[in-house]
Amino acid sequence: MSDPLVTIITPSFNQSQWLESTIQSVLAQTYPNIEYIVIDGGSTDGSQEIIKKYADKIAYWQTEPDGGQAQAINIGYRKSKGVLLAYLNADDLLEPTAVETIIRAYEVNPEFAVYYGKCKTIDAKGNILKAGESSQVHFRFLVKEGMLPNIFQPACFFNKIYLNENQFVDENYKYAFDYNLLLSLSSKKSILFLNRDVASYRIHEDSKSNRFKIEAYKEKLAIQENFSKSDFFLWKWKRLKLAIAERTGKIVNGK
Repeated sequence: MSDPLVTIITPSFNQSQWLESTIQSVLAQTYPNIEYIVIDGGSTDGSQEIIKKYADKIAYWQTEPDGGQAQAINIGYRKSKGVLLAYLNADDLLEPTAVETIIRAYEVNPEFAVYYGKCKTIDAKGNILKAGESSQVHFRFLVKEGMLPNIFQPACFFNKIYLNENQFVDENYKYAFDYNLLLSLSSKKSILFLNRDVASYRIHEDSKSNRFKIEAYKEKLAIQENFSKSDFFLWKWKRLKLAIAERTGKIVNGK
């Protein structure tokens, strides 16, 4: 049986500090049949030179202004040919056996919409802050509790047959498009957790998740309300917490 093609997309903008490590983590995969796509938003920090250094190993790349992270992912998506797809941000990493782990599960059970594994949390220098986390969850849990620490986006691979034909992620969202995508898929199809380390999620001062916590929380709450309109009082309570957060600048427990 031939190895199915897996596409990995890296959106990047001025992330040269970590970009090369991210690229190397993809190119070092034990699985042979990977289509790697890098979409850079016209970086001015040396990222372009790093991408060109590996150009012969990248299926498609471009470096020009775009509309942000979500649009960059969709640009890569429209170039993709894989049966499974993932997007790995330019500051995150894959474990060497990540794709092999995921694709073997897909070959046995190709009906799942999402395949995901455990994800470590690392700091700016790559030091491990938390060992691999994640667990099997379902739509009703996800919509009420959110993604973390049960699903980390870098450890997710998506079955293309269940994705929107024209876009991978919804460009109406700037911060929580990964959450919207997971809820869209898990509301209709089953998702599968694999108890293996798959990726590392990097926390640093310049990350979007760190710099725009309240903005991201607003998007998350709007998405939750959209997918579970019946939980009126729960969302009303969270709206109150949001109002407090906007006054204090703090999100309590990230929820």
